[in-house]
Amino acid sequence: MRYRIGVTAQDPVAEEDVESDRIVDAALDIIARGGLARLTLRPLAAQLGVSVAVISARMGSKDQLIDRAIDVAAQRDQRFGERWCDLAARIAPTDSATRAALADLAFRDWMTAGRRNVVFLIELVHDRALQDAASAALDRWLAQAGMVWSRLLFGTPALADLALGYMLDEASFALGAGDDPAYTLLRTLCLQRLTHGFARGGADGAAIERLIAALAPEPLPIARDDDPKRQRIADSAARIIVSQGMEATTHRSVALAADVPASTVVYHFGGRAALVVAGLHAVIARFHGTRARARAEGRLPADDAETRDLVKATSMIALASVRETSLQPYATDMRRRRGENIRATDLAALGFGPAAAAGFDRATAQVISIALFGMRMVAMARKRPERAQYRAAFAAFDAWDVARTDPGLS
Repeated sequence: MRYRIGVTAQDPVAEEDVESDRIVDAALDIIARGGLARLTLRPLAAQLGVSVAVISARMGSKDQLIDRAIDVAAQRDQRFGERWCDLAARIAPTDSATRAALADLAFRDWMTAGRRNVVFLIELVHDRALQDAASAALDRWLAQAGMVWSRLLFGTPALADLALGYMLDEASFALGAGDDPAYTLLRTLCLQRLTHGFARGGADGAAIERLIAALAPEPLPIARDDDPKRQRIADSAARIIVSQGMEATTHRSVALAADVPASTVVYHFGGRAALVVAGLHAVIARFHGTRARARAEGRLPADDAETRDLVKATSMIALASVRETSLQPYATDMRRRRGENIRATDLAALGFGPAAAAGFDRATAQVISIALFGMRMVAMARKRPERAQYRAAFAAFDAWDVARTDPGLS
């Protein structure tokens, strides 16, 4: 019997509808190469060798085309999920090592055979995080993907929000850094720690810490405190990244925002990569400033604008590094640095019980940060309360972890 995933696309795609599929495939190619912002009807028509009128008649507006592409991509993703869930059902793994191996193989398949789908899904999440309204079509796809990854990682659909956040965030980095053996090994070990749980700790902590250190890049081209103009440019780049996205962050747009000539931006930062990294560092500096003030006042840091900006910026630079390879070392460094900001004293506020603190180390912090940032991006895209979403997800994971650790609670 075929294993069925519980959520399907609303508008089924007929197998014989070759022409529509061809249009969707061309649209996914454009998005994979240049991002969602590059998808317009004119270059799409040119790639297909038809007129814009033909595309419009067949697919409607750009928004209708995107909704159709979501339905097609979601159905392809559903077939991917059913195939791997079928295998999981036949194997019925009872140990975390087998689940981690199964999920890792599925992830590699997703990132190769399904690469265009993955890029499209992440692009949609980033785009919706910057918009005022959610997308019903995207919401269905995310719900479907969450159940697939929850079944593969944990053997249950009950942890779908955490599984979805974790795999989407990791995919953002894997798209650009997948050829780096140090990153690939770190990704694999973190996945093993996730399926193993936190309550019992793990023997891989030392290896993960060495890999974290190995991924540190050359010094970042940050803005200097003693140069107000350079700092203003970096702050302007930061505002554009978190409000309009990475693709909108150019020398011209930053110059307009900072009220300086474009030549001044080039003088201070040179190429676009250095400008983007400087903007990212400005986001990070604001985040650390907020956390330092909160801790100095003896209170837990709130889920404020600076925190949301950090989530958006680090996720977006990961995807940008796919197309701008000079950003890849900084993207993987952001993955490392996010985990460095999570401490055992933060666990209760995140939704964990006392058992998680017993096995907490830098490796656990890395895993939590991936899940946390991924869940927050998805919550922003789906217009759901971020704090309630990740606290409920971590609490559910904690209960699952404790029940496995203590047979008396199973």
